[in-house]
Amino acid sequence: MVSAVLAAAVLLGSAHSSCAASVVRYQESKFSEFSDLPWVLGQPASAGLIGALVSYPSSLRDSRVNRSDGLVLWPLGGEIAWYEPGTLRARRLDGRGSFSVQEDGGGHTQLRFPSSGCWRLTMWNNSGFGSKIASVVARVVPLPKKLGCGATAIDGNWARARPRSSGIRGGWGPWLTPSGGLQLYTHGHGGGLNMKVPWWVNGNAGNSLSLDGLQLGGAGTFHQKFAMAKSPKGVFPSIVDVPGPGCWLLRLRTAKLAGALVVRAIDDRG
Repeated sequence: MVSAVLAAAVLLGSAHSSCAASVVRYQESKFSEFSDLPWVLGQPASAGLIGALVSYPSSLRDSRVNRSDGLVLWPLGGEIAWYEPGTLRARRLDGRGSFSVQEDGGGHTQLRFPSSGCWRLTMWNNSGFGSKIASVVARVVPLPKKLGCGATAIDGNWARARPRSSGIRGGWGPWLTPSGGLQLYTHGHGGGLNMKVPWWVNGNAGNSLSLDGLQLGGAGTFHQKFAMAKSPKGVFPSIVDVPGPGCWLLRLRTAKLAGALVVRAIDDRG
């Protein structure tokens, strides 16, 4: 039985790795109307096609979404705003299936996938020649049976921001959900401890690191800014002060680097 479970896990991992989904980015984009949303860059990059992931924050409570560097979408409810609008043509790469959808005039497309799998989304302009602009790839997964707070998983003692290429990681304390996801007490302290997180940045960091919190499934927000320690270089000491309980997206940015984590916040009383 155990070997069968392990084999299934290996196959599942292979299926995921075989879909080279486009990296989801958390820097501010040049798409001014949606500059603060997560986004993907179409390929070839020279085309300058940006897809602002309008609906993505609402899906980040799903651990399959927030624990992936690449774009993960549900079959229904996905909405993307394109920097260069046109007609979107979707084709499944690991099976049969295709569809087309016209943007709504404001550059938005509402996505409705007929099946799960690995999908290439290609934007074409609406000229008479119908020339291709660029493409992104998404891994489409079934709708979750229940949407709770599937917080980002701890990696050793590290809370690694997605995408991993951001090089941003937090030295996490003992605050974890029962399933090993990231958890914090609200208001910067709880359980007799302060929520101290030293953030480490592998790369060209700025002099400060900003943290913006967005409550997923709620209306809460907060902002903090931390200065770099004098030594060692690239470390930003912090006490993360989440203002209320719930599921929170933490977006971390320094210089040109940016990444995100999802944490569950609870009051001291549990």
